[in-house]
Amino acid sequence: MVRHQRRHGRPAHPAGPRRAAVGRRVRLLAWQARYVAAEAAAGFRRNGLMTAAAVTTIGVALLAAGAGVLAAANLSHLAEVLEAQVQVVAYLQDGLDGDRIARAREAVAALSGVARVRFVSRDEALRALRQRLGDSPAFDDLREHNPLPDSLEVAVTDPRQIRRVAAAVAAVPGVAEVTYGARVTDRLLALTAAVRIGAAAATACLAAVAAVVVANTIRMTVLARRQELDIMLLVGASRWAVQWPLLLEGMLQGAAAAAAAALVLLGVYAVVASRLAAALPFLPVVPPSRVAALVAGAVAGAGVGVGAVGSVIAVRRFVSS
Repeated sequence: MVRHQRRHGRPAHPAGPRRAAVGRRVRLLAWQARYVAAEAAAGFRRNGLMTAAAVTTIGVALLAAGAGVLAAANLSHLAEVLEAQVQVVAYLQDGLDGDRIARAREAVAALSGVARVRFVSRDEALRALRQRLGDSPAFDDLREHNPLPDSLEVAVTDPRQIRRVAAAVAAVPGVAEVTYGARVTDRLLALTAAVRIGAAAATACLAAVAAVVVANTIRMTVLARRQELDIMLLVGASRWAVQWPLLLEGMLQGAAAAAAAALVLLGVYAVVASRLAAALPFLPVVPPSRVAALVAGAVAGAGVGVGAVGSVIAVRRFVSS
């Protein structure tokens, strides 16, 4: 076989030794993974007091960060609700028949930046005004001589483009006048932008505080086990044998704290949201089902990630010292 391969210019590469080397490497990696997991779990159980202190401290920090996420979600939802109320109202010319109204509506709907168009007849506008202002004998005289015009309520895709959309709607044939409350709209957009910026800043500050608290907590946990780690290094343990179990242990602490913080946050938020909905029905509150995945994912990612980063920083300082 070897002669045949050499005769045709192909070198002999026996697959047996290579497969055996790959198999040994895979078995070694599997053993190392089992060792790291077993040591991390053992350390998590064995150091009960320090583990409880670390999980509690991390959980409190994650509660603050999770509360920031919930506040940011509700403020962003409030901004979306307010921006959804921004619209252009196009008053149509008197005497337009059904075809001309339909053409004007289609022309407005085809404009760039228009999300949807709703036709409001003068009778419907009068009924809405009567419901808003209450019953009054003055409305009885308006049934025969309704001064309100037909109109189109135009919702925009981006409230920041409302001036451009209003100018385009005003140029559509059949439109007599366009209004969108320029001053109110500008103030509303400025308010929603400030709300979003404030929510993002608050969330970032709380997350930074949580990261510092978690890193210091895990560092104190590693320092409390300094004697144990010194013995491991003295008897010849490699750095990965010291670092990786502690890294995974920090991730377990972060995961446990994240699970507890998420349960507390979502439970408290469900109660608070239901009571706010009952007491203030006009206040837009994000339902708990819509933020459950967001909060759980954010808290879990923050807990595990910060636990891992804090462990890496603490262990590297210990090993290099």
